[in-house]
Amino acid sequence: MKILSAIDSFKGSFTSKEANKVVQQALPQHRVETFSIADGGEGTVEAFLEVLGGTLITETITGPTGSPIKASYGWIAEDKTAIIEVAEGAGLTKVDIDRNPRNYTSYGVGEQMLSALNLGAKELIIGLGGSATVDGGVGLLQSLGVKFFDAENNLLPMLPVDLEKIQKISTDKFDNRLSKIKITVACDVENPLLGPNGAVYIFGPQKGLRKQELQQQDQNMAHYQQLVNETTQTTCENFPGAGAAGGIGFALYAFLMTSFSSGFQLLADRGNLREKMKQADLVITGEGKFDSQSLQGKVPIGISRLAKEYQVPTIVFAGTVADKLVDLPEENILAVIPITESPISLEESIQKGPELLSRSVKRAFKLIELNSLQHIDLP
Repeated sequence: MKILSAIDSFKGSFTSKEANKVVQQALPQHRVETFSIADGGEGTVEAFLEVLGGTLITETITGPTGSPIKASYGWIAEDKTAIIEVAEGAGLTKVDIDRNPRNYTSYGVGEQMLSALNLGAKELIIGLGGSATVDGGVGLLQSLGVKFFDAENNLLPMLPVDLEKIQKISTDKFDNRLSKIKITVACDVENPLLGPNGAVYIFGPQKGLRKQELQQQDQNMAHYQQLVNETTQTTCENFPGAGAAGGIGFALYAFLMTSFSSGFQLLADRGNLREKMKQADLVITGEGKFDSQSLQGKVPIGISRLAKEYQVPTIVFAGTVADKLVDLPEENILAVIPITESPISLEESIQKGPELLSRSVKRAFKLIELNSLQHIDLP
């Protein structure tokens, strides 16, 4: 059987590339082709390099706390394209467990953009997701030459992030090379910048903002947004994804007029996933948790819908399955299979993830082989 494995990362356990390799090793009797997947968050660089080829550029940059860190971005020399993850330069995994986004900056992400420009980049693909910041992209803009001043015309520092103190924005030193290249944002989040569905209320709590701080911080962000609008003569706060990565999406829209794309769709298009679908008898996909929220367009659903166009059925493997989901024939999913075998802690399931996935895949295919199914028809 020809199988296409395109599994999303299981956060904290294994990457898409590692998950696909587990499937390949578990099914040596079948032809298993792999396709790494990412949605713009952590793992985006690895997925693009796995699918398209390229190398990692590792340099010292300013981390989210303001201290130097080693961080990498992807570089495809053939077409001079850089793939940059906000999660790498300003990610939650780069900060302590005692979180306070006022003390975190996106400055390092801008430094990676400048590094790519110095290599002669013609295109930047920026994956939004997994950030520790709620700075509206101020840090990123500072590293690109934008200056922020308070009421006394004092230049505001990189940290702490005090959006409410900004009274003037200067773009005189903004790096004009950015206007001459293509910039594409890979993002599967459509939240606006402000309000109950915006950067502060939706993503702030996971980054350390307390409930009683949300209203004030959203007001601070609105103050910043008005100044950006006046400076750039744009109104991007309600564009899809403006609230992504703590408002970095808004900054990229307003100052760089970037185009936004679904991370999954961008990778699928660049990697010719449709052609691989056509040649498969079965598609395997999955993610850490599969529930009714997954139906809003997360990676496994995107995969199953694409496979449906070519009448290729899909099986989903997940760390946990919620909402009593067994199959979703209307979404071209024959079965939703949890990989956990018994009640275990989240920590243990994360640690044993690859082993659990391998055994679950083997069990599923024992049943397929038991029934002598050489081809699985759509229900």
